[in-house]
Amino acid sequence: MTDEELLISAQSGDTQSLGVLVTRWERPLYRFVYRMLPRPDDAKDICQETFLRVMKKAHRFRKGSRFSTWLYQIALNLCRDQARRSRRWSRILDPHREFDEQIDSGAESRAAQPGPWDSVEQQERKRVVNLALQQIPAEQREVLVLKEFEGLKFKEIAAILDCPESTVKSRMYYGLSGLRTALLRRGFT
Repeated sequence: MTDEELLISAQSGDTQSLGVLVTRWERPLYRFVYRMLPRPDDAKDICQETFLRVMKKAHRFRKGSRFSTWLYQIALNLCRDQARRSRRWSRILDPHREFDEQIDSGAESRAAQPGPWDSVEQQERKRVVNLALQQIPAEQREVLVLKEFEGLKFKEIAAILDCPESTVKSRMYYGLSGLRTALLRRGFT
């Protein structure tokens, strides 16, 4: 069943359909929210609240829309609300935490392990990129995370952010430019 069919089924009281949706989307949603908020506990709370809102507002889901777009839109709005409440946009990506250790225990952990120097270099690269990401405006960071980390298309991002696709592309362009400048300032080429 598609996500959209599962949602319709869950609306009529089928708890198994809801369980399938949660199982299917909990990891991608957590990865997305975790990149937007500075603390794992906040990310977990936002994910739970997102799924609660999906069920409460399932009647508002527009037929013909993609479930994933709607899900990310709900999560992004909750992330923005959380950031406004806590005044933490300046610390959205904490340079001291390790994304892969906390959000991906799946395929990457089963892959061949790098040598010790490769691991140190990779961790330093992540730290520098995370610090550089802090230097760009939140609107540009949102687009970069959705495009580069989540692999969404510009059209999907435009739907999530409720803005024209040209605006998304512009934010991406300026975000990449700002990220490049911030990386150069940190000596990363």
